[in-house]
Amino acid sequence: MGLNLGQLERITADVQANDLDWVEVADGSYFKALTIHVPTNTVAYAFRMDAGAPDFPSHFHICRAMSFTTKGWFGYREGANRVENGMFSYEAAGSFHTPFSDCSEGFEARGIFEGDSEILLQNHAAPDPNSEIIGYLTLQDFIDIASPSTHIVHADGRISGEPHFKYDFSGGISVV
Repeated sequence: MGLNLGQLERITADVQANDLDWVEVADGSYFKALTIHVPTNTVAYAFRMDAGAPDFPSHFHICRAMSFTTKGWFGYREGANRVENGMFSYEAAGSFHTPFSDCSEGFEARGIFEGDSEILLQNHAAPDPNSEIIGYLTLQDFIDIASPSTHIVHADGRISGEPHFKYDFSGGISVV
């Protein structure tokens, strides 16, 4: 996918994640939508699991996910590794897993979902990719939980949200 320089968005923004409310998406698991870019099915998010929270639903990745753990640790029921504070992880589209955290402080991460469609995750009833599909996590789900400060680039190019805009080149720039 090219940059399509003739259609640059012209506005860059900062979002103060600490000012956004956590939205519970599963028992003891929360998201914040930081920025949503509808034309590319991309969401920057914060994710948190409380200490003692049940496993996050088993899910199949329709999208790619990249995240940086900022507090505690998490793992997958399907493996033995722990993703600890300060670690970066990449989850390929097509991966299936059940995230959990037995960390006494819970865990937090910041990341990006990047998909080829508006469906980002396919949630399953059990830690088995052949188990019943119980729901989806979509781009629209993130729009629905977005705060007034979430930076959103809509399909028509309109930008919403109340972040601090660093640069506004709406008056035009020269792109070589």
